[in-house]
Amino acid sequence: MRYALYFSPAPDSPWWQAGASWLGRDPMHAGKIPQTHIAGMPDILLSQLTSEARRYGFHATLKAPFNLLEGFQEADLIQMASAFAQVQPVISIREMQIRMMGNFLAIRPQGDEAEINALAMRCVSYFDLLRRAPDAAYLAKRRHAGLSARQEALLQQWGYPYTEEEYRFHLTLSDDLLDVDADAQYALRKAAEQQFSRLLDNTPLDIDALTIFREERPGAPLNFWMRFPFQARVQQKSLPATGRLYFVVGPSGAGKDTLLHWVKDNLPTNAALEFAQRTITRPAHDSEAHEVLNQEAYWQAAAAGHFCMQWQANGLCYGIRRNIEAKLKCGQDVIINGSREYLPQLRQLFPDVRIIWIMADPEQIRQRMEKRQRESGAALLNRLDRGLKFTVPDDQDIICIDNSGPIHVAGQKLLKIFAKE
Repeated sequence: MRYALYFSPAPDSPWWQAGASWLGRDPMHAGKIPQTHIAGMPDILLSQLTSEARRYGFHATLKAPFNLLEGFQEADLIQMASAFAQVQPVISIREMQIRMMGNFLAIRPQGDEAEINALAMRCVSYFDLLRRAPDAAYLAKRRHAGLSARQEALLQQWGYPYTEEEYRFHLTLSDDLLDVDADAQYALRKAAEQQFSRLLDNTPLDIDALTIFREERPGAPLNFWMRFPFQARVQQKSLPATGRLYFVVGPSGAGKDTLLHWVKDNLPTNAALEFAQRTITRPAHDSEAHEVLNQEAYWQAAAAGHFCMQWQANGLCYGIRRNIEAKLKCGQDVIINGSREYLPQLRQLFPDVRIIWIMADPEQIRQRMEKRQRESGAALLNRLDRGLKFTVPDDQDIICIDNSGPIHVAGQKLLKIFAKE
């Protein structure tokens, strides 16, 4: 499945209807419709000259089609698209014209395109987190068309050569016309001008939404999937604010799980906090609603890139699935029950992480671990010994909370940290 991030006019708008009629396909309803007839041109020729444009549908590309990177789901794309659209202003294009763009016929804006280009680049960069790197066949196809050194660099960086300063906003009306004779090109252009004349003269084109088209299999038509109207009331031209990542650590028995459960139960109803579910190679247990995987399944998921964090402790493997990266991109704060040993790698991957170190009196720790009955004998002793190996680093960025007393005391402190930042 590939996903394309487009601008396309609203399906009930005259722009959409004119474009669908010109190409002979309505991507909203996934079917062919009668195509515009051009006097003096056989219908089969017009169909041939617009076959690839028809497959992609009437649109302007903001981010070219891509596959989702392993570890991300459609739900992540939807959440990010919604967050992106909420902070984008509508851009109204007053003047459009039909002209050749290289060897293609297209509808292009007249005048300054800086706002449009900036919108496209915001879209390219913001959603790149979700993009799987293109395969060799795709790269070869792009290079076959002949790329400049700069376009090759953009292809490597963004998976598409026509981004940044190479980007040109356009709604494609034809396939490559290089080998089409001049008379047919002229007839095609005059017919397009007639098809869109009323709109070009009287109807501004409002870039007012992000639309996602889907390609269900290679070579299949791209169909309308979801549309996200732009909602910003001012020309802020921004991206969603990034959420904050909290990584809560502490020795076994310090009461991290209990403390985080208390915080979750006592959050204000409007709090936008996500408690990340951990994947653990441990059987299900009442103390935590983690995702259970056996060793083989865990390492298969890790090799496929499904985790953005992974560590091992006390003979178990832990992972945090990549969807938290999408949540952070959308401005959602994320809390992770983590490991002290993982802190060096964590800071390399997430430099802005906020680390919260939960401490408790050693005797309290021993009593709690015996009471929870998760381990006994040598396993319990190993847990206790491991807790003594790690001390709080001399680091001003680490927030320490003593959880030796009643749970609500430390819980209130943690709530204030999440609320005040």
